[in-house]
Amino acid sequence: MRGPTRAFLTYAWITLGVTLLVIVWGAVVRATGSGAGCGSHWPLCNGNVLPLDPAVETIIEFVHRITSGGVMSLALGLLLWARRLCPAGDQVRRWARIAFTFMLIEAAIGAGIVLLRLVGDNASLARAVYVGGHLVNTLLLVGAMLTMIWWAQGRPAGLRLGAMFAPSSRAWTVALIALLVVAASGAIVALGDTLFPHGSLAEGMAADFDATSHTLIRLRLWHPVLASLTAIGLLVMVSRGGVPGRATRLIVAAVVAQTLLGVINLLLLAPLALQLAHLVMSNLLWMAVVWAWLEVRRAHGVSA
Repeated sequence: MRGPTRAFLTYAWITLGVTLLVIVWGAVVRATGSGAGCGSHWPLCNGNVLPLDPAVETIIEFVHRITSGGVMSLALGLLLWARRLCPAGDQVRRWARIAFTFMLIEAAIGAGIVLLRLVGDNASLARAVYVGGHLVNTLLLVGAMLTMIWWAQGRPAGLRLGAMFAPSSRAWTVALIALLVVAASGAIVALGDTLFPHGSLAEGMAADFDATSHTLIRLRLWHPVLASLTAIGLLVMVSRGGVPGRATRLIVAAVVAQTLLGVINLLLLAPLALQLAHLVMSNLLWMAVVWAWLEVRRAHGVSA
């Protein structure tokens, strides 16, 4: 077995890119209220393999299902190719398997949302939990794919990374956990914005502090607080050095861009285009921090 090839790396990057596109389209499904476009049927759409005389919402949901199936096929191809190129126990092979596992979980969560009717105007706590968990799993999937790509880029044989909670990498591990919490809260906030839109910023802020408002509305207060604390923590960490300059610049740029997008989203009452840009940037920030986390652990690892 010769290990990962340039063609394998290219295919891996393409699979990651397509995964990100599917994630963005999933946000379109939620923001447009199209999750019920295929009814409560899964994997069929309104009881049919192909939707007949579909409404716009049905088309949006059906496209998401088709593209999700397509990217799962790409991930399966990645796993099979990694098994062919790499020996048992190899990190590339291991992370390809982990990524595909998260892909299966992603499909199961999506099916659960449909079958449990956690779509449309459903404003239950169960839907909020599912939506938050869906995005957390999505980030773990992206992180697993990126980790596999990192290992595939000619890492020394026998390299063992430093422990996740070793003093040198503990802060970066905590940062990743914080980003997952921020992402989950952001997904719940986006759901609340979709279900309970407001006509003005003042009206929305008044509802945030109104004890009689729906829980999804009152939870919106916590997302900017958590996001701000995490952003400050990341900027402090990169200012201390210890990671490659490129990763540092990417993290700083992503933090600044994400903060600006968050503020503009708030001021403009979260239009769809800005919601999608905010989601894309959150994924890019996540990827930059995952890469830095791996580099920090590599710097304190050992080679067998």
